This record gives sequence, structure tokens and C-alpha cells, in this order.
Amino acid sequence: MKRAEFVRLMSAAVFLPAGAWGGTPEGREDLAKRFREGMAKLDEIFWVPEIANWLDRPGKDLRGSFDEKINPPWWSCANVVETMVDYMDLTRTNIYDERLREIHAGNVLRGSRLPKIAESLRKQGKWSEDDERKLARRLKALDPEKVQGSEFRNEYLDDSAWWGIAWLKFHERTKDPRYLRTARTIQVHMANNWRQEGGVSWGEEADKRDPNAITNSLFVVLSARLYRVTKEKAFLDWALKALAWEKEAKLYDGTGIVDRPGHQGDYWSYNQGAYLGGLTELYLATKKPEYLDETAAVADSIIEKSGVVREDGVLYEKLSTDGWDVGMFKGICARYFKALARVLRQRQVHPETAARLERVLEASTAAILKSQVKEGLYPLEWQEPARAEIYNFNTELSALITFAANL
Repeated sequence: MKRAEFVRLMSAAVFLPAGAWGGTPEGREDLAKRFREGMAKLDEIFWVPEIANWLDRPGKDLRGSFDEKINPPWWSCANVVETMVDYMDLTRTNIYDERLREIHAGNVLRGSRLPKIAESLRKQGKWSEDDERKLARRLKALDPEKVQGSEFRNEYLDDSAWWGIAWLKFHERTKDPRYLRTARTIQVHMANNWRQEGGVSWGEEADKRDPNAITNSLFVVLSARLYRVTKEKAFLDWALKALAWEKEAKLYDGTGIVDRPGHQGDYWSYNQGAYLGGLTELYLATKKPEYLDETAAVADSIIEKSGVVREDGVLYEKLSTDGWDVGMFKGICARYFKALARVLRQRQVHPETAARLERVLEASTAAILKSQVKEGLYPLEWQEPARAEIYNFNTELSALITFAANL
């Protein structure tokens, strides 16, 4: 499709007017209500009080948690936390603050909730002397100084980054130093996994040492935000170093953001959003207008050329519907689209780009609200017809992130 034709479609009357959801009190309240209802459904199906976190399947399965056969969907849970903070900041409410404090306290040292799990299993008569011995051994082994299992760090650096960004947002909201400590610790954890050849590794295991786009884009976001909050230049230096590597590795190929160095055309939607997020955060940290100019140009190319935005404006995961992670990618993209649009509006620059981003968000939200829910959950696919009917924790959360982006 020619650029002029695409721009015409993106400006056509098939879209809701810019700001249609958040632009009126009625529309905003309706979307806020749908967000709250969606969060309540997420909790109803997936929240487990004993672990102070969510599982990726219905039912508590405390035995599976105690025996370490199942774990919370780590990066997904981090995104719930960030989205709850976003919702409260945008609506000027505090309805999730207590829950977020509980999540941090219960998971900052993984395993510290074992006594809660044991208490419930005892009440259910599902406890043995062997379990008691196992509990004692595991509690004795807890070590707040360990990299894996404390301060929301694990062997996957992108997983850790999501938590760092989420808790830094909660610190900005509460000014509580505990959450800043967590964000700092995660940033150092990531920096310690900077490869000699450049870029932060995806994981610490030997076969996962290659860098990828999402890990490094999130590292830019986290480091730039930490600089903005603390004014410590080392954080800005890391953000600039990571962005320089992304450019050297040609993760942005002129059309979209590829997943890894050397790839061609594999445009996952969340990579598009997170890369824009890093550039946006560098602008906010430095106030250098060239970052906004660059971000707007990249955003235009993503919307027009990458294929992750359909002609009707709805976000679309063009590569695949397979796998657990893919269910949340579009919501991540929506979050960072809105962050950029908001800054462009506030600075009164690149209004056409801001309008395109907003119309994508509005069209996507309208599509979600028209989609068929199953057991109260929103689906993976927002466009019609859907290629696959998938409903799970991530697909619900992706929709909620997009709702929050439109408030």
C-alpha cells in the first residue's frame, strides 16, 4: 500500500475521534469500569493469596507451588503490577496500593511465603512429616543475598527488567525506598550481564547468552527512568550504551524492530513498543528533542510498514498466535504507543504521529470491546475474523493494558 493511501485510511471516519475513550467523562468512566471488572476477573480465576501472586491457570494448586512444580508466570505478573500502577495514576485512585505492597513483601525473597502455603495445606489435611522436614530445609536455605530468587531477579534478564520497571513506577507513586532498591538491584543485575560483544544477554544459562531486542529495550527504559528519578549519571550512561548497541546491531531495520541481531522482518508487536519506550524515556531523561524526532519517525514506519497495525487500525500479531507469551505482546505495544503519544501531545510536536498512535489505540480498544469473551476473559485476537480462539491470563491482561492506555 502506498503511504498516502495508508495515511488516508488512518485518518478516515471508520475510527473513533481522537480521545474518544478518555476524552469524555462518560467514556473514561466506562473504560475504567471495564478495567476494574477485568482485574476482578483476573483475580477471581488466577490470584493465590498464599503466594501473594497469580498463577497462569485456574485453581490454587498449593501442592504444586510447595513442591516447586509450578511457579507464577513471572514476567506476566510484573506487567499486572505495572498496569495496576498505571491505572491508579491515571484515575487518581489508590484501590490497588495495598495489594501491590503485599506482592512486593511476599515475593521480594522468593520462598518467604512457604509458611502460608504450609498453613493452608495443613488445614486441608494434605500435610506430612516429610513435608515438615522439607519446609524447614527450604526456609533455612533462603538467602536475601542470592541473585536468583531475591529482589525479583531470576536467570532471565527480560523477566527481571519487567519487575524493575514496575517497581520503579510504584516507587515514583509512593516514594517508598524499598521499591527503588528493587529497581536499582535489577538494573545492576542486568548490567552485570552485559556481553563483551555488546548487549545484555537474554538469559544467564549457557545456551541463552545471546542478546535480543526486548531485553535491551527494557534495559534502556529502566536505566533512563532510574536516571530521571535519581539523577545518577551511571544510569544514563547505561541507557545510551544499550541504545547504541541496538543501533549497531540494526534491530531497527527501517521498517520495524526485529527480535534479534541478524533477523529479518520478524516484527513482534511488543518489540515495536518497547523500542519506542526506550527512546521516549531518553527524551524525558535528557529533554533532547532529537529523541522525540527519532521516536516519531520510527513510530510512523512501524504503523505504516511493519504489519503489526492493520488497515483498520487494530493491533495485530502477524507472525503467530502460538505460545503463552504472545498473548500479551499487543498490550505491551499499546502501553508504549500511548506513552509516546502523551509526550508528543504535551510537547506539541509531531501531532500527526500522535494522532495515528491514538487512533490505533482507539480502534484496538473498540475491537476488544466487540470481541467474544469466554468465561469472562478477553481473547488473544482482536480483529475479525480471529485466526485462533485463545483465552488465558495473558490475553486478559493484554486487553487490560490497552484499556489503561486509553484512559
